[in-house]
Amino acid sequence: MFCPHCRAEYRDGFHVCSDCGVDLVDALPPEPEPEFVNFKEVLATYNPADVAFLKSLLESEGIQYFFKGEHFLYMRPLADPVRLMVREDQEAEALELLKDVDLSVTGISLGGKS
Repeated sequence: MFCPHCRAEYRDGFHVCSDCGVDLVDALPPEPEPEFVNFKEVLATYNPADVAFLKSLLESEGIQYFFKGEHFLYMRPLADPVRLMVREDQEAEALELLKDVDLSVTGISLGGKS
């Protein structure tokens, strides 16, 4: 018996998942294939405050992103900029969102050019 939600396995005699409260099934459905997406650089910055602000802005609009080199920013602050990477299919939406944001005084560039 298996929980279809958390995929935990149970011995015979159990009918409900103790963690999820979901009815158990005899076999798990196959896991969906992962979706592979391409990400594109749209911005680079050296400023940790920009990173925090941009995270808030992008999350509020549902844009999927990550910051390449974010953790190295604290070890080598001016060696390499942190690069904002967004899903390729959301690049235009992200650039439209960022076009009116003036962060140029903090050393950023749009379009992946630094």
